[in-house]
Parts: sequence; C-alpha cells; structure tokens
Amino acid sequence: MQLLSLESAAQQLCARRQNIFVPTTIGLTVLRQQLELDQQMPVYTHPATIHDLTLDLGKSLGELPLRILLPADLKPDEQVPTLLYLHGGQFVTGGTTAYDKLLRELVKRARVGIIFPQFALAPEKKAPFQLEQLQQLFQRLPELTATEPLSLERLLLAGDDTGAALGLGLVLSEPSAQTAIYKMLFFCPVVNANFDTNSYHQFAGGYDLTREQMKFCWQQYLENSEQRDDNFLVPLKAPLAALHALPETLIVTAEADPVRDEGEAMGRKLRDAGVDVAQIRFQGTIHDFTVKNQLDQTNACRLAMNVAVDWLKKRR
Repeated sequence: MQLLSLESAAQQLCARRQNIFVPTTIGLTVLRQQLELDQQMPVYTHPATIHDLTLDLGKSLGELPLRILLPADLKPDEQVPTLLYLHGGQFVTGGTTAYDKLLRELVKRARVGIIFPQFALAPEKKAPFQLEQLQQLFQRLPELTATEPLSLERLLLAGDDTGAALGLGLVLSEPSAQTAIYKMLFFCPVVNANFDTNSYHQFAGGYDLTREQMKFCWQQYLENSEQRDDNFLVPLKAPLAALHALPETLIVTAEADPVRDEGEAMGRKLRDAGVDVAQIRFQGTIHDFTVKNQLDQTNACRLAMNVAVDWLKKRR
C-alpha cells in the first residue's frame, strides 16, 4: 500500500511490521516478544544511575516493581524533581527494556529523577487493578522519596499511549494529585475506547499500530462494557467540571496514528475545561515515535524530545 508521506525510518518500520499482529492470545504473546526484540536494536543511551526495588501494596494488590533512574552526575546533597512515568503498550505490554532509551534521555536532559512503575498487565489483571496499584503508589510517594535524592516540590507526571489513560485516571481519582502535580506530559495518548474516529479509519492498518490491535487490547483491559463509561478508566469521557482543576498539560501526537484524534480531542476538552494546555502534532511519523528505538534519530523524535525537555524544565 502507498503510505502517507512518512520520514524514511518510519516508512521502513511500517514495511517490516505488515500483518505482524493477530488479535488472539497467540498474537498477544508475539506482540510482547516483538516489542522487546525491536527495542534491543542499537541506540544511543544517556548515562543514568539505575536501581530497582519492589513496593509491597498488600494482599489485594500484590507487589509493584519500580525502577528509579537518577542523573549519573548527581551532586552530594542534590535533590532533583520527581517524574512519575507511566508506560504505554496498549495495557498489555511494556517494561524497562522498551523504555530505557526514553527514560534515560529525560533524566539526563530534563535533570529529573524518574519513578517507573511496572504495574500489572492485562489480561492477567483487568481494570481497575492497574489504577488501584498507581493510587497506592501515589499515596506512598512521600515515603518512597524520603530515601531517595528526589524532591516532591515539583512533581511531574508523564506517560505515553495507555499510560496517559492511567495517568489522567490517577489525577481524576486522587484529588490531592491535582494540586501535588506540577505538570503533565503525554506522548500519543490513548484516552478513549471509541474506534470510529477519522484517524482510526484513515490509519486502521499499515502504520504499525492498528485499529484491530487497539480494539483487542481494550477488550483485554476492561472487565465489562460498562467500564467504557467510567471517567477514571476512559478519561475522555470525563465531564468538564471534573477536568477543570487538572495541572498544566502538554500533549504530543503523531500524524499517522490511529489514536491521534482522541489525543487531540483530549487537549481540546482540557482547554475547554480551563486547563493550561498545549498540544502539538508531529508530521511524517507514527504512534509512539518518541519511544521506538528505530525512530530515535528522526526529525520528529528529536524535535519532540527538545520540546518535551524544555517544557518540563520551564517553571511558571
């Protein structure tokens, strides 16, 4: 098929990924393995100090593995702002290997410390299990950061893909988060379980992420159809009154992305609710272009990262 005008690296990635996903449990296994393999390709990674730990959330929510990344050149007694990063992967995949490049760059260039929770994946755990894990993590941030060179004075929240749905759900469901979080950043956000937007039809197949894949993954995540109207799980459904107190937000979308329209609709809805929001669409690229190692040196990724870093560092 003739793809929309894409940067060459994005074109090559799409050509290699034709018909790779079949929406079955076998397809899910392949999807998880493919992400790990793709992200093992050589890419420049910024230096960072990394350590892993596990947070015990109790009998009902189990253990939550966390990765903490800090600047490699941290000075004695220096504290850096805390950035809570919630990964995407359409609820069913994602982890430390896939996000190593992106997280290291944010740590180095924005000079933040990142807390990266590896929350439970679907379908092994259904919604709202993941959100409940994150609620517990948020409530325990003071305890967690007390033993790390991390400051909560400028708490930042970031995520991509379905990490945006979880991040917005966290802030909507935790009123204290609306004042505690300084800024939010979302790359290619997934915030709705509606597959009939213009971008879903225009980019249904051939652009890596597909419409059928997204439908399948939402089915793995939600326990029942009634949850599609849950504001905390599907944040684009939230009324304006629930959104008005949300923190300053930056939304980054990609031109050739099935979920582009819902991400941009989220930006408009936040703006209409009175939130300080900026939204940028990058041309010639595809979903999660800031995450994929293959697209690290594309014009779209480099510019998006410059914008994101400058925006995170800028104070009011």
